[in-house]
Amino acid sequence: MVDIGFDIIGDLNLEPEDSFDWEGKPTSLYCIIAGNISNDLRTIYQTLSHLNKFYQGILYIPGLLEYKGHDYDVRTKEISVLCKKLPKVALLYQHVVIIDGIAIVGANCYNADNPDDIDSELVRHRLNDIAYLNKSVSKLQTHLDVKKIIIVTSCIPRRQLYFGKIPDHVEDHIYPDYCLMSDTEMKITHWIFGGVESFTDTVIGAVKYINNPYYKKRPYWPKRFIV
Repeated sequence: MVDIGFDIIGDLNLEPEDSFDWEGKPTSLYCIIAGNISNDLRTIYQTLSHLNKFYQGILYIPGLLEYKGHDYDVRTKEISVLCKKLPKVALLYQHVVIIDGIAIVGANCYNADNPDDIDSELVRHRLNDIAYLNKSVSKLQTHLDVKKIIIVTSCIPRRQLYFGKIPDHVEDHIYPDYCLMSDTEMKITHWIFGGVESFTDTVIGAVKYINNPYYKKRPYWPKRFIV
């Protein structure tokens, strides 16, 4: 396998009036966006269209921000339609991308850190996404062309990544890292995530967990990692 580099972008949280310029910043052929571009559909499209100029491939999973105030199923279809208009953008929702033996598996998993966001619909979609990750990882164990797996979620994947500051109301939640139990061949090497303002680049077990939140902090650059 040849090493492949990826740029991480996450938690842009852009408003329609915000500017976003990525000219001269890319460091890799591929970009992973770990959710929360904007709540505004036109802003999502403009941002992806802008990034489409600089990368050979963009791997995108929407975050909770994209869904706030919208019907979950309707918004998913809207985002899917706009991504299909951009030839280099791959929407990771229910779709695994394989690049030179590396499988990229993504799911929103719906951030539950804010109790005001939690309702029956969020919990249902969160559990469905966690189940999808588990099923996908399990299937990829026997996929002979897949040597490594990158997981992408728009929320924090495991309790340890709160570093002792886990909110009381989410203590008993099921977390996306449930899928690690299905990684019997130890193919998962990296987990890219969003949904938190603090920066993380750490190894737990055999998996490297990385994020690169923007939250309108300047200067902002891509976080590059190599698989």
